[in-house]
Amino acid sequence: MHITAIITFIVATLSGLGVGSAGLLVVWLTLAQNMPQIAAQGQNLIFFILSSGAALTVHLWGTPPLWETLLFLIPSGVIGSLLGTALTTVLPQAVLRRAFGVMLIISGSTGLSASLKKRKKS
Repeated sequence: MHITAIITFIVATLSGLGVGSAGLLVVWLTLAQNMPQIAAQGQNLIFFILSSGAALTVHLWGTPPLWETLLFLIPSGVIGSLLGTALTTVLPQAVLRRAFGVMLIISGSTGLSASLKKRKKS
């Protein structure tokens, strides 16, 4: 089996668990597969739509959606994605890579901090 298929399966599994790991696929594609940042982000978006759709279906069986929250988040997400897409057409790849790396560090640090605080309390 091709290593990329194995990595994709692991990332999809983590995504289904709610880890928010789709960014790991971009890291894999850019570093191990030498894919340009913008192409990796595009592949990641396609992957994310499919894997999150599957995870959403499973999660909706057990938890009803919070409609008030969704009505706020959906327009914000659409506007943010349009702005982000516009920025990728004008920013150099090096800037995109750095920004993505900073985002991963902040996201990972926040998650680790929350996990450690939760562990301390229990």
